[in-house]
Amino acid sequence: MLIKNLLRTSGILGVLLVAHTASAQNIKQLSVAPPKAAAPSTCNDAPKDPAIWDKSLNFGLNYTEGNSKTTNIYAGGLVMRDFEKNAWRFQADYNYGAAADSADAPKTENKNNFRALADYRRVLESDWYAGAGTAFAHDAIADLKYRVILSPTAGRYLIRDEETRLSVEAGPSYVFEKLGDETEDFAAARVADRFEWELSPTSKIFQFTEYLISFEDASQYLLNAEVGIESALNSYLSLVFTVRDYYINKPAEGRVPNDVITITALKVAL
Repeated sequence: MLIKNLLRTSGILGVLLVAHTASAQNIKQLSVAPPKAAAPSTCNDAPKDPAIWDKSLNFGLNYTEGNSKTTNIYAGGLVMRDFEKNAWRFQADYNYGAAADSADAPKTENKNNFRALADYRRVLESDWYAGAGTAFAHDAIADLKYRVILSPTAGRYLIRDEETRLSVEAGPSYVFEKLGDETEDFAAARVADRFEWELSPTSKIFQFTEYLISFEDASQYLLNAEVGIESALNSYLSLVFTVRDYYINKPAEGRVPNDVITITALKVAL
């Protein structure tokens, strides 16, 4: 009986010893196993410092040759920052296009416009802000020699966080322009909104609308609008698609009031 009990006890101890040894080996393997490498990211996942200015250049090109001939060129630049109490925006772009219906016909210019703007906002309490802006436009096809708009403004951020910006503003403006052979200037009321929403770390949508109406003649008004989407290809390159609509109810003689422009461009972050 004594021998039988000793064998039983030694068997139990042996099982416990084997289990303890296996457990120790598993713990050792877990402790020395290297961590799994993270998948490389195509975009910069590091948080952006909001104090740094956003700087970018946009380029677009469409060229065909053969039974039909077309050339479309787009170039633009943007410098902006929205940080703490100050928001700055400087933007300019140029569009050129020419086309021919047949291989033997010369190309006819069908697009030639340049636009630029500068805008500043000082954020006050409760997301209200005051600021000023100026815009310049030239469109050879619409026979717009120049248009300069000066706009002091007051507005409010309805949404202002890391992913979304939505603001509305209003104020008086003064417009100087030359349409065709006619030069004029007039005071106008202006209302506008701007919206940007980051759908994900690699894509966002944006929208802007601006409406101006003359104080002296309510039938004289302008509407500028754009909507677009941007999708990142990597840390430095993005694909941007934009639709713009420029409407003036009293265009130059022989011109129509509405111009719609679609732009596909490659954006390079600087």
